[in-house]
Amino acid sequence: MVLALVVLAACGIRPTGVIPGLEAPSGPVENPTPSIYWVADGQVVPVARVQGSLTGRDVVALLAQGPSTAEQERGLRTEVPFDAAPATVDRVADGLDVTVSTDVSLLSANAVRQIVCTLLDVQAVGSVNLRGGGHSLEFRKCA
Repeated sequence: MVLALVVLAACGIRPTGVIPGLEAPSGPVENPTPSIYWVADGQVVPVARVQGSLTGRDVVALLAQGPSTAEQERGLRTEVPFDAAPATVDRVADGLDVTVSTDVSLLSANAVRQIVCTLLDVQAVGSVNLRGGGHSLEFRKCA
């Protein structure tokens, strides 16, 4: 027993004071199984799709490519133009700044809702600011 105490006491580790670290991460958590918003019968509808982790760039590219063949057979389509991708997405204090590769003033109301609702389903933040072609649509929410 005494030998064990001597060995443990001689391990070379000296006590220290508190060592400060960085703050724990905070902010919205990405949804691991977000819905993709497609158009059906003139309305924007959420469709569950196991996609894994999506980024904002992925969302705009996915919406611009359109639904899968199986989804098309169910009457789903996209109004997001193919030339909307690529996009950049930056986190800002009140939500996301999204710059698409097309003029946002030419996007249909459904295309705007598809982008905004899908992005907000991926990452629950305040709102989305869409920019492109010298125009912007500010503080959009999924409504």
